[in-house]
Parts: sequence; structure tokens; C-alpha cells
Amino acid sequence: MKRPADCVTKQDIRSEIDRLDRDLIRLFVERFGYVQRMAQLKQDPDEAYVQDRIDDVLDKVAAKADEAGLDPVLVRDMWAKLIDWNIEYERKTIASRKSGKP
Repeated sequence: MKRPADCVTKQDIRSEIDRLDRDLIRLFVERFGYVQRMAQLKQDPDEAYVQDRIDDVLDKVAAKADEAGLDPVLVRDMWAKLIDWNIEYERKTIASRKSGKP
């Protein structure tokens, strides 16, 4: 692992970005495990969409991004896309379970 300032070539930087991408994927997989579990616990597809929870998550990640020096609008947009995908996954999973179809 090299800090950005320790990278002296473009390949050094690319290698570190690739390492971070692997770490991010691992974290997204871990996060998705909780989404899958939530879909198991919810009883109705309509439970997948909870506006107050969505707003809370988006506000938190935007604030954390801003504190860290990242563009909060960009981070909020990325998380909104992730949340939209999670909601759709939950809805489909719950509806499929309720209908008895895999």
C-alpha cells in the first residue's frame, strides 16, 4: 500500500486504485448481505421504499463526504443510485417470495 504522495509512476497510482476498487467491491458485497437479509425480514414489497430512511442515509453520506473533502452532491447521487437498486432488489425478492415463485 502506497500513499498518493509515495506514488512515483502512473502504474503505481493505477495499482493503488485497483487495490482500492477491490476493497470497495468487498465492502459493497458486505453491504449487500444486509440488504439481502432485510429483504428476508420484510413482509411486503411496499416496505422496501421508506422515504424517511432514504433521506436519512443520503443526508448522512453527503455530510460525511463533505467533512472528508469530497463533493457531497456526487456522493449523494452515487448513493441514491445504490439505494434505488437496493429497493428494486428488495421489492422483487419479497414479491417473488410472496407469490411462491423463485
